[in-house]
Amino acid sequence: MANIIDYIRWRGDLDFRQSAINEVDSLLFSELAYLNFSEIAESCEGILLSDAAREYFDKERDKFSNNGDLYKEEYIAMLRAMAASKRFGSVRLANYVQKKDEQRSMQFAAMTCELDTGEIYVAYRGTDDTLLGWKEDFLMAVMRPVPSQTEALHYLMHIAKAYPARKLYLGGHSKGGNLAVFAAVHVVPRIQLQIVMIYNHDGPGFKESLISKKEYQAVQGRIHTTVPQSSVVGMLLEHGDNYTVIKSNVKGARQHDGLTWEVCGPMFVRMEAVTKESRIANRTIRTVIGQMNDEQLAQFTESLFEVLSADKNKTITDIRTDGPKAVRAMLQTYDSLSREQRKALQTIALNMLQEGFHNMHREKRLERVQNKE
Repeated sequence: MANIIDYIRWRGDLDFRQSAINEVDSLLFSELAYLNFSEIAESCEGILLSDAAREYFDKERDKFSNNGDLYKEEYIAMLRAMAASKRFGSVRLANYVQKKDEQRSMQFAAMTCELDTGEIYVAYRGTDDTLLGWKEDFLMAVMRPVPSQTEALHYLMHIAKAYPARKLYLGGHSKGGNLAVFAAVHVVPRIQLQIVMIYNHDGPGFKESLISKKEYQAVQGRIHTTVPQSSVVGMLLEHGDNYTVIKSNVKGARQHDGLTWEVCGPMFVRMEAVTKESRIANRTIRTVIGQMNDEQLAQFTESLFEVLSADKNKTITDIRTDGPKAVRAMLQTYDSLSREQRKALQTIALNMLQEGFHNMHREKRLERVQNKE
């Protein structure tokens, strides 16, 4: 079945005046935001995507950066295909920003994509391979807002001022989708009126307290959420809107990768519901987190990432590449934690296992009942 790169080759000869922006285009712009366009697309005037790609490859950008798995053949193939197409090659990339702040536990990046129609797509980067980015994701359950959400709002306000009266599309993959929704909810009503659609591609939701606000209700009908059938990240917290379940060509947690999502025409291939494994995982996580207060969650997060960052690990790839060496370093760091920190980690791990087994048995009971019917 076709994926988003196949879509570029099929749809690439039609510009956005001939065929309006759709959910697959949105995912492509969201994935594009993962790439490093610093010193290429930072200006307000911007640069054509075709030219930006040429500079990107000339500089061998990202190849030697510490972004782990983000530099992979599929992303390179995507960028080459987009640059060579009529549809995407003439898109103007601009206002690229990238910020990392370990003191604030923040990983943030965004850029604008100006279509030939004059419409603007604001693309927020999701969680990259860095431990810093994953730590901020964990803090979403504790901090309101997390630093990248505040940055996302400020970025949208800046873009709306730079492109007055333009139609705005917002979106992102993973955490980027969450940032897009957060910015749309909290921006002033005047700018909300410019927003046509907000795309959340397998990004976490929000606490119920935000979903119930009138500011959220004002944009709810324009939020389009897509999750793969084995989604975990995209099912976290609450979504006030109806989400669309789509098909991936891989199994399990790897489905979070948008490059694996199946495409038919200008749409993703639909599925009826998420899988049993997705329901079990998300019910387990929600229950365990719901039993903890903010102080306990914060202590767990700090302790967990102190262990993961052992031996100066910066990315998930660092841990996997170092293998046994990384495991030994993490065990040593774990032993050096205070008694309270070790207890916090042990308690969460045990609760996850117990709740997981409970939910597995719950699903089996439901299956038996359904089979009898």
